[in-house]
Amino acid sequence: MSTDEEIIAEMNKLREKITSEKFARHFKNWTKTMQYHFTDTDEYWYIKLVNGQPEEPVKGKVEKPEIGYQMTTADYFALMRDEIKGLKLYNQGRLKIKAAMPDIIKLQKLG
Repeated sequence: MSTDEEIIAEMNKLREKITSEKFARHFKNWTKTMQYHFTDTDEYWYIKLVNGQPEEPVKGKVEKPEIGYQMTTADYFALMRDEIKGLKLYNQGRLKIKAAMPDIIKLQKLG
């Protein structure tokens, strides 16, 4: 079982990646909310991006996020640590994503 601190640490790595020199240009005008539902703990977390700048991760649920993920915390950690690819998790039914196709394509740039 994961702790809030572990989830925050992994989400902060994602925030750093989005604002890194390699990826920042892809997200510079992006204003979206990414909602995560961790099925093993039944917890919700989200990160808001405003003009490509990700805010602090927040524990809680938002109404109508533009991007919704559903997976276990173990799968999220494996994904963030590049131990498994998102497409593989998706194809195995271990990751569900609800988002517009252009958003999904943009997120795939992150790896």
